[in-house]
Amino acid sequence: MGYSDIWVCDRDGSKCSQLTSLQAVSGTARWSPDGRYIAFESIVHDFYEVYVVELPGGTPRVVSTFPGANNGAPNWSRDGQWIYFYSAHEMRPYQLWKVPFQGGPPVRVTTNGGVYAVESMDQQFAYYAKFEQAGIWKMSLRGGPETRVLDQPGATNWCFWALAPGGIYFLDQDVPPNGRIEFLDFATRQSTPILTLDKPASLYGCLALSSDGKSLLFGQNELNESYVMLMKNFR
Repeated sequence: MGYSDIWVCDRDGSKCSQLTSLQAVSGTARWSPDGRYIAFESIVHDFYEVYVVELPGGTPRVVSTFPGANNGAPNWSRDGQWIYFYSAHEMRPYQLWKVPFQGGPPVRVTTNGGVYAVESMDQQFAYYAKFEQAGIWKMSLRGGPETRVLDQPGATNWCFWALAPGGIYFLDQDVPPNGRIEFLDFATRQSTPILTLDKPASLYGCLALSSDGKSLLFGQNELNESYVMLMKNFR
């Protein structure tokens, strides 16, 4: 397996340009609210770290989190002043933290586990997934108990959902043959089918909702191929 980098392109897939060349495995890219920066995770040395790159033409920089441990799955606060991320610097389960974008010490968000967070539109709540437990959870950013608002997606598919005004888009992988994207309405507590996938969902196909709420981005595997290679005259 080779390196993976962060690229950006127009919404129709044209004009692609490479943003990173870290000789590493990079992913989970998220735009800042003002569209000036992209936060992402990358494992350059021994552990995943959170990076930020400014567009266009910026150089990726490491966001100071917790050294000597995996820190990843970054996402922005609605005002662009904070970056949420998970950290494995404590004993399992992973916990969610947030760090000031302009620099400063991390602030704890969860105590019962969390791996990927999305802030509510009114900046009052954090919705998040857990690595060890299926579902989407919600808690007040002022503190207090957490509640599970959805029992999908599965425990290891922590980014197969997207928060929207009034509900959550999510991928239910239990629907044959390849899963189905649905929308949970917070007001009615009813789920509406949106799209049944005709091909398997990509393991890295996190759902993402456009800022105007009119487009939903998801990934699915177009090809599933393998090759037998022969190498001669090696020592």
